[in-house]
Amino acid sequence: MLEKGQGMGRDLRRALLELLSSMQGKEVPQSYLHRALNASKSRISEILSELEKEGLIERRVIGRSKIVYVKEGLAEAPIARSPRVLRLGIVYSSEYLFLGYFASRMNEKGYRVEIRVYRDGLEATRSLAEGRIELALSPLVGQLYMYPLYRSYRVIAGGMTGGFKILGPSGESPSATLVYSSRLSTMDYVRSEYVEKAGLEGSVKTMYFKNPEAVANAKGYVVIWHPFYRILEEKGLRDLTGKAGIEVGNCCTLAASNTLSDEVIALVRDAYMASISEYSRNPYRFLEYYSAVTGIPVSILREAVSAYKPSPYIDGETVRRIVAKLGRSVPDQALYTEPLANHDAGF
Repeated sequence: MLEKGQGMGRDLRRALLELLSSMQGKEVPQSYLHRALNASKSRISEILSELEKEGLIERRVIGRSKIVYVKEGLAEAPIARSPRVLRLGIVYSSEYLFLGYFASRMNEKGYRVEIRVYRDGLEATRSLAEGRIELALSPLVGQLYMYPLYRSYRVIAGGMTGGFKILGPSGESPSATLVYSSRLSTMDYVRSEYVEKAGLEGSVKTMYFKNPEAVANAKGYVVIWHPFYRILEEKGLRDLTGKAGIEVGNCCTLAASNTLSDEVIALVRDAYMASISEYSRNPYRFLEYYSAVTGIPVSILREAVSAYKPSPYIDGETVRRIVAKLGRSVPDQALYTEPLANHDAGF
């Protein structure tokens, strides 16, 4: 490792300064730094302590993680450090059928996209915030909610819309007292809207699940996405989505870590937007690829083509509605719109 010996120690400090100088004015996970330099956690922590005393950085502790804020004015010249492997976290769903196009385009640019599948959208966002992945396609709700805590990523593009259903017990007067939803997600936003519109406040209790398969035998109301709602419909739950009249402009959105340079983020966004456009023209081309990534059968993915619709830009109205709910107890709601790097939404 770089830190062996006094000379190596100076080399590591210099390398760390060069890396940090390319991130001035940003907040990045400390765990990313030791991986980027192939150095020990303890030695990187020692150097960061020195830099903190010198007033060059600031650090915050978030649970078990540390976030480093790199102040402007580091003297070392920045170095080009673009990881050739981009780790992209997604939620287990039928939503991202355009990813074959995206991976292909990034490969042409010299980047290999390594996709990691999460059962819980909040875990995908946390992995991004703490530097375990560079990109995440996860619920916009969770991305906005978690941002004020970490501030280590940016939301750079939209994705798809639709693909969810509100299901309820059969019969005209259901006696259910439970409503199931995933935590801090699009489903949770839809759940909140439905409970208000249907006048169910005070009469139902929300139950959150981390793994959607856990609600296979649910007896109450369920807000859930494709392909999981198929199972519940087969078990007799009725579709209340059309009657509810709830629309969401963005479900999951693309967020990028501050560890990526502005140039790489621009490259990623351009490839991503072009991929959604290509998918719109031929949505069936990469179904086998997506099936191999997620394990969802191609026959089910074919159904999802009509369940989800492209929504590549960040929808300002959706953001405003989400922020209004998130910010009821937060005086400055601008905290939640700060990570929106895409100004198409009008912020």
